[in-house]
Amino acid sequence: MEDEVVTRSVSVRLLRQLGVGDVVEAADGAEALARCDRLSFDAILCDVDMMPMGGLAFVEALRDRERAVSRSAPVIMLTKHREPEVVQSALRFGASGYLVKPLTPDTLRQKLDKALSAKQSDTPSDRA
Repeated sequence: MEDEVVTRSVSVRLLRQLGVGDVVEAADGAEALARCDRLSFDAILCDVDMMPMGGLAFVEALRDRERAVSRSAPVIMLTKHREPEVVQSALRFGASGYLVKPLTPDTLRQKLDKALSAKQSDTPSDRA
């Protein structure tokens, strides 16, 4: 989920290059949360800075939302922020990983592989 259309388009293109089949887009946390209630996602990419519901609020709401089908899906936060406080906040709210924009195919693949491996093994991610 990404509120900037161009950045969202680039992210979708990168996911397709990596062989991801189905990609569902959302422009903000509220839209994504509604989709997570009824759809099962293998992983979620989420921008930190969005309105009206930002990424941190989305992750916190998703983890607390019992009716969400995708409640336990790994969430990888995407942002321009490199500050340790932002990274720690994302992880504290329940994010599985963190990527600083701009995304590259290699870093995106590494984070997705790591998040999906942790999900499949049912062990906590090391949240890098």
